[in-house]
Amino acid sequence: MKAFPFPDKDGAGEELERDLLYRKIPVGELERILDMAWNRGVSAAKMISEKYPRKSMEEISKWEGLRIKRIPSDQVSGRIRYFSEYYSGRREIILYLASIEKWAEHNRLSDKEAVEMILSHEIYHHLECTKLGLTSDLYQIPIIRIGKLKIGKSGIRALSEIGAHGFSRTIYEIKENKTVM
Repeated sequence: MKAFPFPDKDGAGEELERDLLYRKIPVGELERILDMAWNRGVSAAKMISEKYPRKSMEEISKWEGLRIKRIPSDQVSGRIRYFSEYYSGRREIILYLASIEKWAEHNRLSDKEAVEMILSHEIYHHLECTKLGLTSDLYQIPIIRIGKLKIGKSGIRALSEIGAHGFSRTIYEIKENKTVM
């Protein structure tokens, strides 16, 4: 069996560590917010699987009113390769096919399997924007702290990505009839 190409829950902790605001999160809160984001993705995957049993991510996208736009390019900016993007205002997912093909080959997936996994990730972001609320906003930290004075608040962007990883992994496990964590 192939390894699942998105981070598991432990790997999702590394996603949190890469967040620009990571250093501002109290150490005692790290595990709690990681669990919160991951479990939110798991719950959303179970909900969407019950709503659309045995449907592909492509079919679910259509039922959710999303348009999928396929662009043949390898989307690289700096040292980051982009596989897809979700635009909530346009209800659109953009797939960068050459990027996905490289990712599929690297992870020994068919192009179809890779597209399904990438779509599941973006569908989670769609659910955040339409039904769940942003996972990144569930934990807020002050932007500036001067003694006891706290100015402004910001969510942790990585929490949305962690939720999307939990969602994608759970969708995969459900489709493969694996035990869901």
